[in-house]
Amino acid sequence: MLLPIPLVCRKIPQLLGFRSCIQAIHTMDHSYMLKTLKGCKPPLDNSRHKGQAGRIGIVGGSLEYTGAPYFAGISALKVGADLVHIFCASPAATVIKSYSPELIVHPLLDQKNAITEIAFWFDRLHAIVIGPGLGRQPDIFQVVTDMIETIRVKKIPLVIDADGLFLITENPHILDNFSSPVILTPNKIEFERLTNKLDFKNFEQYITVLKKGANDEFLCKNPEITWTSDVGGSGRRCGGQGDLLSGSIATLLHWNLNNANDIKTELPDNRFLKSAAVSCYGASSLVRLCNKKAFALKGRSMLASDMIEHIHEAFEELFGQ
Repeated sequence: MLLPIPLVCRKIPQLLGFRSCIQAIHTMDHSYMLKTLKGCKPPLDNSRHKGQAGRIGIVGGSLEYTGAPYFAGISALKVGADLVHIFCASPAATVIKSYSPELIVHPLLDQKNAITEIAFWFDRLHAIVIGPGLGRQPDIFQVVTDMIETIRVKKIPLVIDADGLFLITENPHILDNFSSPVILTPNKIEFERLTNKLDFKNFEQYITVLKKGANDEFLCKNPEITWTSDVGGSGRRCGGQGDLLSGSIATLLHWNLNNANDIKTELPDNRFLKSAAVSCYGASSLVRLCNKKAFALKGRSMLASDMIEHIHEAFEELFGQ
């Protein structure tokens, strides 16, 4: 259920430097957000061409971690994006390609001309996820730092997860002066690390946080555009669920931004914050429902790959065809 923030997280916004939260979103309750998401999804007809439903970029994938970018990319596709590009280190490319022929894989992160090669593709992308399987090699982090600057200039919506969050805690200035949506998706430990290292009071208004846990919590500087939810889920916390979430957010964010003018509320007009809030809620609900359905069949043996099989069913249950 969608809960008023005061019941579960009275102190979190203050820790972040956000203004005190006193209630959930005015008109953007559970039924409203699901209705909005239903209206934002692209129609399944012949009125559009390939790519309009979403061209998503995933930045991540290293020698040790190849599953995470796959999970993020395949979830973006299964939710309804048309194309997914994965930008990874060379040792990860063949492995990721072997997981799915639908993913377009670019082994560029560890190349000398990485930024030039990758920036060429950025003009084609509607949203980018940074972090799944990225690893923490200093040279890769430098490439990603330069990449985030390119994303800032090009104003591409951005989702940051996993090792991307670690990079942010070490170099918080990277997120200065953003004028397009940035969504951080930390788990409990990552959230504590962020609040210990970052001064959120200096963050731009377009940066938001989806804190993952027993309750998923959406936080931003506008106290009225916040929510917390415990819909679905289970006690099984297998690896990869956060990657499914980040890929799902990216696709829904593109759809919502395309239809942001149709998101009607009593709130001051800030289409980026409202789109981020609705997108995160939709992705949270979707992944939690997939978890619930997969757990009902597999129990303790459930894996993230089992959850993927339920994306279609869960999507239709929440948002329709």
